[in-house]
Amino acid sequence: MSTLRRPLATLLVESAAGDRSGEHLPANLDARQLLKAGRMHRVLPALRRRLHGCPEASEWMPILDAQRHQQLLRHMQAGHDLGRVARAFATAGVRWAVSKGPVLSDTVWPHPDMREYTDVDVFVHPADFAPALASLEASGFCLVDRNWPEMRRLSRAEMAMSGPSGFPLDLHWDIAVTPRARSTFRIDLPEMLERTELITLGTGVTVPVFDPGDLLLHVAFHAAQNGANRLVWIADVLHAALNPAVDWQRFAADALRTRVATPVSMVLERVERTFDVVLPTPPKLRAVAASLSGRAARLRDASRPFPGLPDDPGLSGLEFSSARDSALGSLGSALWQWADVRRIEAQVRRSGTAANPLDEDIPDAAARRAYLNAVREAAPVTAS
Repeated sequence: MSTLRRPLATLLVESAAGDRSGEHLPANLDARQLLKAGRMHRVLPALRRRLHGCPEASEWMPILDAQRHQQLLRHMQAGHDLGRVARAFATAGVRWAVSKGPVLSDTVWPHPDMREYTDVDVFVHPADFAPALASLEASGFCLVDRNWPEMRRLSRAEMAMSGPSGFPLDLHWDIAVTPRARSTFRIDLPEMLERTELITLGTGVTVPVFDPGDLLLHVAFHAAQNGANRLVWIADVLHAALNPAVDWQRFAADALRTRVATPVSMVLERVERTFDVVLPTPPKLRAVAASLSGRAARLRDASRPFPGLPDDPGLSGLEFSSARDSALGSLGSALWQWADVRRIEAQVRRSGTAANPLDEDIPDAAARRAYLNAVREAAPVTAS
């Protein structure tokens, strides 16, 4: 039996949808809880647009105006640094695309001041990763992940950097970050890079981006991998899915071929339940959501409709992050993730929160070469 969504959660959903701006608010809203929930779901700029013009919200607007202002400043920083990226990669001949953050803000969400983001994600062809990294370092970007032996050991497909403006940039050579994820999911980044489109962001910089179907696949997969437990990620998928240029048949075929169909279909269903929409999901993809993980997600949303609020129990979204194409695979992933969380919690209880070992400055040239060679070897071999 379905449970009604709570008024505060409903207000958050309206904010992320981008409608009902200025309409009257539910009675007895607690300002502290409102801001706490908006911050948790990363929708404070969108919440500000929803509340703008509401007499009941006048005392909250200075805080929300400041959040919007901070996001616009971050947007300007991102644009500045992406200009540097574009020039550096053009000179080095790097195949690349920027995704999420500024792309979603300027081209996907209803208004560019709604989508909160705090970093830029840049994806490069694995064969071009070494020259991409070198060209960024020569253009004023700094490594945040500086522990090369640890980078080699972990073999993550993501490197944290900081741009000339100080804005964080994550440089990726695969959509799936960890070796475990890459062994399960087979998203073909080089193929996606062959389909990129050029757009000009609101900051005036022109960058390549994934085509509408690939962008939808990326944001849906990203949401699932992170537990689909933040409203901003579910809204990303909503707004990307509403683009009439999405080729849904190709989207479904790609999801099935790359083994992401189960988590992606579950996220699409959560979008439909959250925003009361019906997406044109092809039947072959919709059927996958009836998996064990998909049924668990349906039951959770029926008992307590998404989005959850800060003091709610069970917000991890394990049923999404562990979803695999088979029930056995999903169960194994869930147990592994559960055990990993317990291990980290035990370590924190013993020693406190540990520093990120990747932040240690260990400029091991041999480890750097080994890591970059491994990335190059991960690139698909193209026919001559």
